Amino acid sequence: MVQKFLNFYRTNEKYRKENNKRLNKEQIKYWSKQENREKQSQKVREFFAKHPEYRQTLHNLAVKQWANPKLREWRSKKTSGQWTPEFREKRQQSYNQTYLKKALLTLRKILDEYGKIDIAQYNQLRTRVKDKSLIRFETIRNRFFNGDEEKFKEAITNYNHKIKKIIKLKKRIDVYDLEVENTHNFALASGIFVHNSAKQGRNRKFQAILPLGGKILNTERAHLDKIINFEELKDLIIALGMGIGETLNLNKIRYHRVIIMTDADVDGEHITTLLLTFFYRHLKPIIEQGFLYIALPPLYKIQAAKDSLYAYDDEEKEKILAGIRQKNQKLKQINIQRYKGLGEMNPQQLWETTMNPENRILKKVTFEDAQKADEIFTMLMGNEVLPRKRFIQMYAKTANLDV
Repeated sequence: MVQKFLNFYRTNEKYRKENNKRLNKEQIKYWSKQENREKQSQKVREFFAKHPEYRQTLHNLAVKQWANPKLREWRSKKTSGQWTPEFREKRQQSYNQTYLKKALLTLRKILDEYGKIDIAQYNQLRTRVKDKSLIRFETIRNRFFNGDEEKFKEAITNYNHKIKKIIKLKKRIDVYDLEVENTHNFALASGIFVHNSAKQGRNRKFQAILPLGGKILNTERAHLDKIINFEELKDLIIALGMGIGETLNLNKIRYHRVIIMTDADVDGEHITTLLLTFFYRHLKPIIEQGFLYIALPPLYKIQAAKDSLYAYDDEEKEKILAGIRQKNQKLKQINIQRYKGLGEMNPQQLWETTMNPENRILKKVTFEDAQKADEIFTMLMGNEVLPRKRFIQMYAKTANLDV
């Protein structure tokens, strides 16, 4: 019976392809579950714990395989093909995040231990640990803080704040960030890297930041008790100070400019939509009074020689490129960086492009036709599937997809 099946399988190409397709679909479904991956990892660990000699067997096999010059030549060509300009840029950005994080963490520890930012101690530590990702103080200062040592030291001081003590106040103090005096400019920043860059790059005298871990609760379908129990929305309600539901009082609002800062991609737009739904359904006076804004970060950074220019859409990018080429026809190289997220920007870039009141572009959230806005929110975020399906079918061909 087994032999008959094998003969059938080997001679029937159509069946083999269909069978392989089904098997592939099932294995993708199986390995997409975290518990299955963890179970397999545990099995592998247990196997090698019981058979330590097998590690050496695999090592010997690998050495034998890589002794083949044709295999090494194939791997070399594959590696060369993978090193595209986009890959190099993404790799450099990843390294930069590591360099900045390690330097700030190390210098903060030195500050805690010695009571000052001791550059000599930092250099001695670098020499001692021989960690190549722990780069020079001057390099961090110049690369991430535009050579501004005061901003660098401020970032070190503010890195990984710890609570020393909690004091009960008899009288409420009308501020969110206790380190920011006269705060009135309040940004909702999505993502940990965005929050860190925004907090380091802001003007501490008038800007406060509230981090969002990602997509918030869809409040179109949620009851009030569920909303106030959702951690990030609860923090937002407390930070704004105006209450919600029956306790809502716009006169108590602490900020007259609330800015949504998210990535310029599909996920970022989804987060923005969820936030707009929350404000529209539960904090509508903020929109009515013109207090709600959306930050418009640039999509492109254009580097020509020593000049850095920013474009907010494809049309502006082409105009800038045309202007550069017309101005300097001998220029050999123009570097264009496509920002997929605010987290890719260092604090200085985020300040210059998205947070500096002199340069930034903000879109005020208004709804001239409240009834139309209500209908759109209900259709896109509500329980009724059919209206949403019709909308998608109508506008699918004109949708702006981030793929």
